[in-house]
Amino acid sequence: MAVGIPSVGSAGGAAGASASLTYKNLASKYQNFSQPEAWVELNGKVFNDKAIVITDINVEATCGFEASVARLRMYNVFDKQTGKFTYDAIKQSVVLGASFVIALGYLGKLGTVFVGFVSRVSFGFDPSDLPFIEVTGMDVKGIMMANRYAAQLTAKSYGEAVSEILKRTSYEKLRSAKAITALNISDTPDKQAGGSNKASAETIEMVEESDYEFIVKAAKKFNYEFFVDRGAVYFRKAKNDASILMELGIGSGLIQFDIGYDITGLVETVEVRAMDPGTGKVIASKKKLSNNLSTGSLAKGLVSGSTKVYIDPTVTTQEQADARASYLAEDVSYRLGSLECVCPGLPDLAPGRFVKVTGLGVPVDNTFYVTSVVHDFRQDSGYQTRLTGKAAEVQK
Repeated sequence: MAVGIPSVGSAGGAAGASASLTYKNLASKYQNFSQPEAWVELNGKVFNDKAIVITDINVEATCGFEASVARLRMYNVFDKQTGKFTYDAIKQSVVLGASFVIALGYLGKLGTVFVGFVSRVSFGFDPSDLPFIEVTGMDVKGIMMANRYAAQLTAKSYGEAVSEILKRTSYEKLRSAKAITALNISDTPDKQAGGSNKASAETIEMVEESDYEFIVKAAKKFNYEFFVDRGAVYFRKAKNDASILMELGIGSGLIQFDIGYDITGLVETVEVRAMDPGTGKVIASKKKLSNNLSTGSLAKGLVSGSTKVYIDPTVTTQEQADARASYLAEDVSYRLGSLECVCPGLPDLAPGRFVKVTGLGVPVDNTFYVTSVVHDFRQDSGYQTRLTGKAAEVQK
């Protein structure tokens, strides 16, 4: 293992930029992906000695509303003579609530793949296997899901409300422990209501809900994403970064893949309906999907004229209805294309970015939005990365 691990960087970049990573450059950087290595830090202690073997590392990072999760197992933590786990030697580090950092890579070239806190510690014993200690970590969402209360916020817009919540004492403690590395909170459209630069005067309240539930509700209201990328918290417009993170193909990163298109559940129009509480009038917003569904015309004909109507009692203005309809239309359109693939272990890959599949011909070649990245590191089988992505249309 290596000490002084550098970060590979968080989600971001200039929209419209060309692919920032190439398979050729990564193969050179990681010396053709030989000799995988792992680096683990728990509560500030780096486990870089040979006394404790760390393996079976699994990190599932996501840009969805669920939390990112990491797991690993520690071996050589059991004394056969006494029949006891040697937990006393690591109890200051392997403890609930401790900061948890994992980096993976090759021959000293490593990149951070997870930043969070220890949420679970378990002790395993199986006659067919060696005794082990399993450590599970979650990102900050794991803490945010637990509380539930009612409160009136001082913020006048939902973007400000998210910032207000994440600057509370409990989260500041996680920042001090480096379980949160940055806050990237974008303003929401309600801050510029009616074209004004002034914040909305609407009172924003939490009603018997957790911090997590409130922020997810705000994200859905404005077609925003809420996720954590290696400790950096993002609350931003959905798919805000349109740049291509990497191009993938056979011989250039794709070991195994499944790419498919499915029109089940797709519609031509999405409509949101609600009621203005002041006037009693119906508020409605329609969004028509114009994405290319197939290389032919039959699929478009099958969904032509279809509409999905959503009744949303949380919508109180036309602007909110428009934003909600945009979110739902985008969500529906991205159900069309799917990508599941296995690549060599690449710590540089992250959710919340686009990848481009090339060299396989139409309609396989496409641009996919990466929703999940799973890093799997094992002593016996090495290091691989699995991607899950989605696409809104078929390329012609």
